[in-house]
Amino acid sequence: MGQRILAVLEKLRQWLAPLTNRLLGTTATDTQANQAGFRSFEQEADEVMSRNETQRAQKIVRASALIVVLLLVWAALAHVDEVTRGEGKVIPSRQLQVLQSFDGGVVSEILVKEGQVVEAGQLLLKIDETRATSGVRESAAQGFALRARQARLSALADGLPFKPPVMGTDPEEARILQGELALYEAKRSELSTLLSINGQQLQQRQQELAEMRSRKTSAERSLELGQQELAKTKPLLATGAVSEVDILRLDRDISRSRGESEQASAQIARVQASIGEAQRKIQETEISFRNEARKELSEVVGKLNALNEGQVALTDKVNKSQVKSPVRGRVQRLLANTVGGVVQAGKDIVEIVPLDDQLVLEARMAPKDIAFIRPDQSATVKFTAYDFSIYGGLDAKVENISPDTVVDERGNAYYLVRVRTTRSNFSEKLPIIPGMTAEVDVLTGRKSVLTYLLKPVLKVKAYALSER
Repeated sequence: MGQRILAVLEKLRQWLAPLTNRLLGTTATDTQANQAGFRSFEQEADEVMSRNETQRAQKIVRASALIVVLLLVWAALAHVDEVTRGEGKVIPSRQLQVLQSFDGGVVSEILVKEGQVVEAGQLLLKIDETRATSGVRESAAQGFALRARQARLSALADGLPFKPPVMGTDPEEARILQGELALYEAKRSELSTLLSINGQQLQQRQQELAEMRSRKTSAERSLELGQQELAKTKPLLATGAVSEVDILRLDRDISRSRGESEQASAQIARVQASIGEAQRKIQETEISFRNEARKELSEVVGKLNALNEGQVALTDKVNKSQVKSPVRGRVQRLLANTVGGVVQAGKDIVEIVPLDDQLVLEARMAPKDIAFIRPDQSATVKFTAYDFSIYGGLDAKVENISPDTVVDERGNAYYLVRVRTTRSNFSEKLPIIPGMTAEVDVLTGRKSVLTYLLKPVLKVKAYALSER
C-alpha cells in the first residue's frame, strides 16, 4: 500500500515540474547580460533584485512541495484507530438479589442499613430461632438415644461387645448410655441363662445316652456268654450230666439278655433323638434371640433415618433464621426494618444490587456499524459523569452482540452490544453504579490518515456520473 502511494506521488511531481518551471521562469546569466549591452546602474540593480526574488520564490516553492510530499508520506504511513461509537448504560452483571424468609418469624436483630456495601456471606439480619433451636436440641437428643439403641441391638444381633456412640457434653447422653449398657448386659444374661438351661438338658440327655449304651453293652455280653454256656451244656443232656431244667434256665437267661439289649437299643434311639432336639433348641434359642434383636434394629434404623431427615430440615430452619448476603453488593431496600416485627414466610425482606470487580454495559450501536463489531474486540468506556480528559476511561472487551435489532419507543432500531470492563471503578472515591451512562468506543480496526483524507474523494468517484 505504501509503495503504491509513493509511486503515485512521484508521478505527480514529474507532471508538475514543467508547469512550475514555466511559471517561475529561468534565471538570467552573465552572458545574457553582456549581450544586452550597456545598462544603467539602476537597471542592473533591478535585475539583481529580480534575480534574488526569483531564486527566493523557487526555494519557497521547492520547500512547500517537499513539505507537501512529507505530509503525504506521513499520512500514508501514520495509522489511527478506527472506532465504532455508541451510547451505553451500566447494568448489574447479575440480576437484583431479592432475599426472602423461608419460614418467617420475629426479627430479633438488624445488622445493616440501606445503601451499605456488604460482602458475600455477611450476616444481614436475624430471625428469632428459639423454637427452631429447641426442635434441633430435642431432635439431637432423640437421635443420640436411637444411635445408642442401635449400637446395643447391633452388638446383640452379631454377638459382639457393646460399642457405644461418641458422646457429647450433655449429661442426658451419659444417662442414656448407662441405660443401654444395662439393658445390653441384661439381655446377654437372659440369653446365657436360656443357653445354660438348654445346655443342662443336653448334658442330661448325653448322660442317659451313655448309660443306655453301657446297658446295651452289658446285655450283649450276657447274651453272648449265655449262648456259649448253652452250646456247651446241651451235649451233656444226652449223658444225663445236666437236667432239662438247666437247659430251660439257660434259654430263659439268653432270652432275657436279648430283650435287655433290644430295649437298650430302643432307648438309645430315643435318647439320641432327645439330644438332637436339645441341640436344635439351643440353636433356635440363640437364633430367635438374634432375630428379635435384628427386628428391633431394623425398626430403630428406620426411625433414625426419618429423624435424620427431619433434623436436616430443622437445622436448615435454624440456618435460614440468619439471613446472609449471597453476593458482594449494596443494600438497595431493607423491607424488614423493625426489630420485633413479624416476617411472613416467603415475603421479601432485603434487596441487594450485586457489585463485582468488573462492570457490564449495554451499548446501542447503529445497524450500519454492527458488521464490524465482533466479540472479544477491545473497547474504551467514557463515563459522562466523569470528565474523560481528567479521569480517562476504562478498558473493556466486547462480550455479546444481540442477534437482532431492538426498536425503542421512538421507532429507532439499534443493536445491543454488551461490553465488560477490566475494572469496576476509577477509585474508591469515584464509584460507578448501575444506571450511569457512558460513551462506548469499540476498536474495529486501524487506517492510515491518507485513507481518511481520500475517503470523500473515493466516495465521489464511486457515485459521480451514475445517477439517472
